[in-house]
Amino acid sequence: MGLFVTEDWLRANYSLSDGTEIHLPADCRLTPAARTLISDHHLVIKYLDEQGRLFVEKSAEERINEPDELLVQSGEGVILKPVHGLTSQDHYEEASCQLCQQGVHKKPDTMTHLNAHTLVSKADPRLAFRAKLDSTIAVAVWLQGEISTEAQGWLSDIRSVLGNIMRADAMDEPLPHFVIGGLDEKAIHRLSHSPLPYLEHDHIVPSVEHGRDVRLLNLLRTSIRECEIAAAQIFIDRDFRVIRPDLMQGLNRLSSAVYVLMLLCLRLTQNKPWLTKEALLQALTLKDER
Repeated sequence: MGLFVTEDWLRANYSLSDGTEIHLPADCRLTPAARTLISDHHLVIKYLDEQGRLFVEKSAEERINEPDELLVQSGEGVILKPVHGLTSQDHYEEASCQLCQQGVHKKPDTMTHLNAHTLVSKADPRLAFRAKLDSTIAVAVWLQGEISTEAQGWLSDIRSVLGNIMRADAMDEPLPHFVIGGLDEKAIHRLSHSPLPYLEHDHIVPSVEHGRDVRLLNLLRTSIRECEIAAAQIFIDRDFRVIRPDLMQGLNRLSSAVYVLMLLCLRLTQNKPWLTKEALLQALTLKDER
């Protein structure tokens, strides 16, 4: 029998920020409260089977057109279709060379996909940005197994947004609005620029005395900053027009979020209580009312 997904299980395993993508076992079953939570937080559900294949729910039209013998069902009888992990596409599209615009039947080792339709040289600066973004995601995933429990929700959100940036770039889609630790981009910006009134600690230059969590998170912060600079090389043109302001701002807010998280973790080393989302929002509201 598959996993029985409850509301408590979802809260323990995911940050549940709006729009977060979560992966559930294909044979799982959900309680009514879990379904409500998924709906309320607009979570994106993908299903994994034991072989690591990824599935999404079929639309009503797809269920009509797909032959019965090819249908795959979840533990709750939901009809599923296999998809690519990044693009969520369920079919292969032949790509064309960016230079000659001809279809490429066999991809050479010196080229790779810019998107589903276009192959480019591996010297393309956009691939350097994606490579840096890829390594930054790797750092975030590693840190999820290294830092304090209190910081896990924030780090899960940060990892999710990094993945959304990768997808938005690869699919040429707008980056969805995001929250980290329950805080929107505006709140994160305020906390990172004026931490003392809200976090009871002024700006820091990371040092060994700040503790293990701060040292580790600083690796992620600097990696995100390098992503931002790499993105600027391709998304700001010679006339200083910003081609992808959503990605540029998203990366900027991510580095700010990691900085705020570093200060929150620093508080723990000083035996101060963890500041919850509610406490931070209340502090921001009180500041506005003064």
